[in-house]
Amino acid sequence: MSPRPGGGPRGLRNEQLSGLLLLLFALGLAWQNRAYPLGSLQDPGPGYVPLLLAIFLGCLGLTIAALGGRSVPVRDIRWPEARRAALILLVGAFGAFALERIGYRLTVVALLLVFLGLIERKRPLAVAAVAVGFAFASYFLFATLLKVQLPRSPWGL
Repeated sequence: MSPRPGGGPRGLRNEQLSGLLLLLFALGLAWQNRAYPLGSLQDPGPGYVPLLLAIFLGCLGLTIAALGGRSVPVRDIRWPEARRAALILLVGAFGAFALERIGYRLTVVALLLVFLGLIERKRPLAVAAVAVGFAFASYFLFATLLKVQLPRSPWGL
């Protein structure tokens, strides 16, 4: 890449890419929001606030992209934690897949065991206590006190 008059290399910058991705996300939200009626200012429908949020995110993305000309070029970015991030993404996908199949409590226990035990490498006894305690306490809070239906396992857990 040839240098530009300002001295830096040409090409997309880190913050410009982030802003454009945020704009793309906002456009996707606005596109999906078309299924909901907007209503009016006096009587807003279910699509009114999500559209306002999509417009705000789009404007924010454009601003970030416009002002990000001095950030690091995208090709110079190094991400040493990429494997860890990929593992977290895979564990999250497992959680979404397992929630209906093995129930809320067992899924939360499994996720916390992996996140705290394998990824964060905390002490096994503390990890087990936190995983089981959090899973059952949060289930009690949401399912019993707040009356939110959470998936139960085939074994009743």
